[in-house]
Amino acid sequence: MLKDITLRNFKIWKTTDLLPLAPVTLLLGTNSSGKSSIIQSLLLIRQTVRCNDPNLSLYFGEEGRSDSVVLGQFSDVLCRHGSDKHIGIEFNWTRHDSGETSFKFSAKYQGTPSNAAEIQSLRIEVEGQGFHVTRQKRGAFKLDIGLQKSAKLPASREFKPQNSFTFSPATLAKLGPEAQLEILESSSALVDELSKIIYLGPVRQIAKRQYQWGGITPATIGDDGSRAVDALIASGTAAKTGKPGGELFAQTEAWLKKMGLADSLEIRRLGKSPLHEVWVGREGTSSNLKDVGVGVSQILPVIVAALHAQTGHIVMIEEPESHLHPLAQSTLAELLTTISKERGVQFLIETHSEHLFRRMQTLLAKQEIAPGQCAMYFVEKENGEAKIRPLKVDEMGRIGNWPEKFFGDAIGETRQQTQLMFERLKAAKNTPSSESSL
Repeated sequence: MLKDITLRNFKIWKTTDLLPLAPVTLLLGTNSSGKSSIIQSLLLIRQTVRCNDPNLSLYFGEEGRSDSVVLGQFSDVLCRHGSDKHIGIEFNWTRHDSGETSFKFSAKYQGTPSNAAEIQSLRIEVEGQGFHVTRQKRGAFKLDIGLQKSAKLPASREFKPQNSFTFSPATLAKLGPEAQLEILESSSALVDELSKIIYLGPVRQIAKRQYQWGGITPATIGDDGSRAVDALIASGTAAKTGKPGGELFAQTEAWLKKMGLADSLEIRRLGKSPLHEVWVGREGTSSNLKDVGVGVSQILPVIVAALHAQTGHIVMIEEPESHLHPLAQSTLAELLTTISKERGVQFLIETHSEHLFRRMQTLLAKQEIAPGQCAMYFVEKENGEAKIRPLKVDEMGRIGNWPEKFFGDAIGETRQQTQLMFERLKAAKNTPSSESSL
């Protein structure tokens, strides 16, 4: 589970300072305030680690490919609100199967003349053991491994990290078996943690009338949720035949009912072809998924992502409330907290939904989730720079530091409506009727 994250000079963030993360973390605030950038920093490191080009310190993504984020060049990512020309990304985590064992990733980058990113320092640790590399003059790097003294390993160009997490096989071979093991253990821990991220972007695939299913359960559902229905078809087919694996379909159907979006869900195969249809039943009628409201197709990947996640997974979703009515938005809070508690899944949610937030307050007041299990942050711009405010929530779900015009000015709107109502009633009372004026 991710314990915290710190960003420096990353996009709109001059600094986030140390940002603690909980099993369920909500990022709230205005548009373009910097909420998504927090999620993007983790996705950037994940796709860099997966990149096939070992010369890249950061892989910013390319249009037309299946990259999670496409961020342009170094100058597009560097914060413009300070004189520091370095980007810093740091996060700490613990692993579910290792108790309180602590892990750390900390990296610092600067731009190159070609507007790429050049790593300046990198630290990856497991309980203080691992490696730390820092850039020296003329492109050489100083490498410290575990408790080894710096003097034992003179600076060398060979110690330049590849993809911000490892070294070339030739470099590893020169370090000896103990050093190799320590580097491989720490870098493998990073790769393992990043592989547990499930991400859903704000724009998810719209419904199709028919889906071609290849006969297997997909390992991932895709950043746009495009494989979520494949997972449903696999589970629904298993449920029909009485084979194991039908739980996902049954639970998805149950959450759709709870959200008031459907009474039933059905998978129909077209003859013996690989084509399948998803039918949604409600109020006595059944319709193809393509013919029901957009909200159903947009929430299906969210529900499937939550249910598909295993213990230790990190589910990051932007705008899960897209196209949903208030009841469904509220029920999202119950979905997140239930899955987090029952399965040990972590959620990092970027949202504008007042209904989701309000239900989270209610769950805290009902003691269905403890304050320590949920963190809520309000992100806003101040002089063009992103600022983050931890919302102080007590055991009754009350906010102790309510931001000005949070979710608009509901109290002010109500006050103005009441005042206008009394003014109009008073005016109507004082206006002579048309009958008395004759």
